[in-house]
Amino acid sequence: MGFINFRGFKHAIDVVRGKYDNPDAEGEVSHFQALSSALSATVGLGNIAGVAIAVSLGGPGAIFWMIIAGFLGMSSKFTECTLGQKYRETRPDGRVMGGAMFYLTKGLAEKGFGGFGKGLAVLFAILCIGGSFGGGNTFQVNQSLNAVQETIPWLADHRWVFGLVMAVLTGLVIIGGIKRIALTAEKIVPAMCGIYLLTCLVVLLRHTSEIPAAFGTIIHSAFSP
Repeated sequence: MGFINFRGFKHAIDVVRGKYDNPDAEGEVSHFQALSSALSATVGLGNIAGVAIAVSLGGPGAIFWMIIAGFLGMSSKFTECTLGQKYRETRPDGRVMGGAMFYLTKGLAEKGFGGFGKGLAVLFAILCIGGSFGGGNTFQVNQSLNAVQETIPWLADHRWVFGLVMAVLTGLVIIGGIKRIALTAEKIVPAMCGIYLLTCLVVLLRHTSEIPAAFGTIIHSAFSP
């Protein structure tokens, strides 16, 4: 894939900024809304809880390998999104349908593996349902509750209240479909990412003297059994 995450970085920024936006083009969301929607599903579970679990299980060296996996995964993600765009369908009512289920079915059918592609598509959809209830809902709500109950101890004995509030708020968003999800993510995600980056910067500035030693520990642990 030729390290498209480096070669195409400037173009990606131009796309998100709206340089290529066309109000008359087909589609339900803008480029920025699509990016915000994608980030809303990964920030938190992936870069906070996921990293903490990886470090607790694999030690500081896990950070190095996560960075390497991230660089390689960017190209893989680009390919996945490109296939999703290529094989998506626009329904008569204007709704756009796409994703792995479509390019697995159509793409492999073009190569003569239609049945195999449909099987993979069904399997992917089933696993997505499991992932949505597990990592997408249960885990993230639990992590949120653990953080909030430190400020509101009452919730520790009334967890169902927090779960009910989260369910109602989430329902109000997703019932509106991808358009409402995108509109909500467009407003929340930039602030969320900004606060996260600012917090990381504050932590680094308060521990600048320990940064070189931390890098040394990460590199050493990455190549030590």
